[in-house]
Amino acid sequence: MKARRPVICGRWERDAAIVGGDVYGLIDWDDAPSLIIGSSCETVKREAIRIFARTLAETGGLAEDAPDFTDRYPLPDADGPITAIDDWLTRLRRATAIPWFAILDDEVVIAR
Repeated sequence: MKARRPVICGRWERDAAIVGGDVYGLIDWDDAPSLIIGSSCETVKREAIRIFARTLAETGGLAEDAPDFTDRYPLPDADGPITAIDDWLTRLRRATAIPWFAILDDEVVIAR
C-alpha cells in the first residue's frame, strides 16, 4: 500500500475539520492509515466501504491474513442499508488484523 492522506466526505464547503464538529473514521492498513472525516458516522462508514472497494479492485484482495474474506463476505453496497455496512465492518474487525476500521471517539488533531 502507498501512503494515504485524509479523505474528507460530506463537508464539501470547508477546507479543514473542526474538532468536535466532525466524525472521524480510521482504516488501519499495513503501512499507512487512512483518516476519513465526515459529517456523520453513516457518511464515514459509507466512505470506508468505497475505499475498501477501490482497494479490492486495485489489488484483488484486502487482507493477507484472511485472503478469502471478501469471497465469504462480499463488500456491501456503499449506498445500501447501513445495517449491512455495519455488519460487514464488524466481520472485518473480527476476521482480520489489518485492515480494520473504527470510528474514533477520542479528540483527534489533524495537521495539514
